[in-house]
Amino acid sequence: MTSYRRVRSAAEILRSVPPRDRARMLRFGLDLDDPADAALFVSGVRAADDGIAAQERWERENALR
Repeated sequence: MTSYRRVRSAAEILRSVPPRDRARMLRFGLDLDDPADAALFVSGVRAADDGIAAQERWERENALR
């Protein structure tokens, strides 16, 4: 079965983070305005998206059995 999830662009991922959450992350040392920190954050979000998609595929495949 095909996945209905699409790959989100880095800009889309970064735009989706509200200012309040950006401030929280900054307190922990993750500055999303820093290119290296932003790249790390985006790769983490994409890894999470991939994990969710894999879980959805597994659930669909096992629901058919």
